Amino acid sequence: MIVYIIIADFRGWEKIKRKNIFLIFTLFYLYFIMALFESSKGNFVPFFLEEFKITNAELSLVLSLNTVGCVIGSFLGGYFCEKFGHKFVYIAGSVLSTIGVLIAPFTSNIFMLGLFNFIFGIGRSAISVGVDSMVPVLSIGFESILMNITHFTYGLGSFAGQNAYGNFLTQGVEWRRIYLFLGIFYVVSVILSLIVKTPSIKVIKSEDSPMKNKMYKEPLIYMFMFAITFGLVTEAVINTWFISYIRSSYSLDPAAAAKYASIFFLMFAMGRLLGGFIVNKIGDSKGLQMFLLAGAVCILAGLKLKSEGIMLIAMSGFFISITFPTMMVIINSIFKQKSSLAIGYSVTLSNILYVIIFNLTGYLNDLLGTYAAFYVAPVSMIGCLTMLILINKKVKNENYV
Repeated sequence: MIVYIIIADFRGWEKIKRKNIFLIFTLFYLYFIMALFESSKGNFVPFFLEEFKITNAELSLVLSLNTVGCVIGSFLGGYFCEKFGHKFVYIAGSVLSTIGVLIAPFTSNIFMLGLFNFIFGIGRSAISVGVDSMVPVLSIGFESILMNITHFTYGLGSFAGQNAYGNFLTQGVEWRRIYLFLGIFYVVSVILSLIVKTPSIKVIKSEDSPMKNKMYKEPLIYMFMFAITFGLVTEAVINTWFISYIRSSYSLDPAAAAKYASIFFLMFAMGRLLGGFIVNKIGDSKGLQMFLLAGAVCILAGLKLKSEGIMLIAMSGFFISITFPTMMVIINSIFKQKSSLAIGYSVTLSNILYVIIFNLTGYLNDLLGTYAAFYVAPVSMIGCLTMLILINKKVKNENYV
């Protein structure tokens, strides 16, 4: 059976260096501004609930349109990377994301709220697939390090966003105006995507792949689907409801709550900066398992300690941070010949399942309160850990690597 191996073709070592510097900067920038937008949700949720007179369950449903967009974007992103190349995906993703962000300041109802989240979801997810499948091509031998440093810029953007949004909102700056400021960063992303040069991708035939079945028939894809879903749910619960949990449970003002959230994202950024070196030293799978266990313990202990444990939950960001990027490295190491498609399939399927769990979490917030619903985060981390152990066992038993 014929499969394909992707190889990067650069013309000359000096040219590789020049191309890589600007390309890597562009990838970093795309993830940084992606986080600036997505970290706004936690701060804006109380305002959305109050202004649009909706429940947590209804808001979850509206915000899930972002994930529906991600499902479309991750599927198309993987396909278009193979068909038209990564540069095309970066341009298309940046344009769509920019359109979504520029619609946001004019939001006057929940339909508009859902629309800009949906459009942004398509663009950001396409970019994410393009970035996550490009990084291993640029970093053979130190994939975990560069992947986590790339995702570190996401954590850095989240930290910067939390600090800025908390201060802006406390000073009376309306959330719509904040989105308008963000639009400037996204216009720049379109310009960078247009002028950046990516390595040409050649496709050669090979008969020596262990992936004999079509991608949709590969059991590991579905195992990764569950692992990625649990990882996404953990991040989403904290991103969306951490500030709401702090404010509703312990009556802190927006600025004080945002400080705890900013500590979480600072630790998240630090984890992505340092985590790559740690897992590269002890092994991707083993390292990620250790981080997942430590993160689950931090959140569980933080919840049990109530107000005195908020800082522990914030510190869990260090351990949660490497989940997604390291998972992408593991997928790349297994599905070498079709890494873009493998990421596209697994992320698409995980986003579908994530929509269901995310909406259930919204209902739990209304039904049980934010404190009880927050237990979804550590439970999801344990679920991710369990799936990773099963994946590792299957890979070893069936000699995928």
